[in-house]
Amino acid sequence: MQLYDQLVQGYQQIAQFVAGHPIVLAALALFALLAAIGAWYVLSHHLKVLLLTLLCAAGFAAGLVVLYRGVTSELTDLVVVGGFLTLIFPLLYREALRIAKIAYPKAPAVAAGHAKRAGG
Repeated sequence: MQLYDQLVQGYQQIAQFVAGHPIVLAALALFALLAAIGAWYVLSHHLKVLLLTLLCAAGFAAGLVVLYRGVTSELTDLVVVGGFLTLIFPLLYREALRIAKIAYPKAPAVAAGHAKRAGG
């Protein structure tokens, strides 16, 4: 309970400081607004790639766990399944990104203009 009381007291001190300094409060509000706009942009434009990355990383990690359990328990079926998962998920990720580049080959016009100016 002592840690909880210290946290509450620290929160109250921070709230008093911010309430007494409106410029700091405005800067925090602006920071929160820009963070929300950035999160919206990333989620709206890159959600498919983010989900693909998270799912493939989770599959790879699950394969490593199964492989470890198989090796420590000396169960060859778990070793085979874990090895298969650790091999297939990076390949699946690479192939999905390649297909995504084929499906959306054209970069935005602004990026193409930058590439031309850069000599690409």
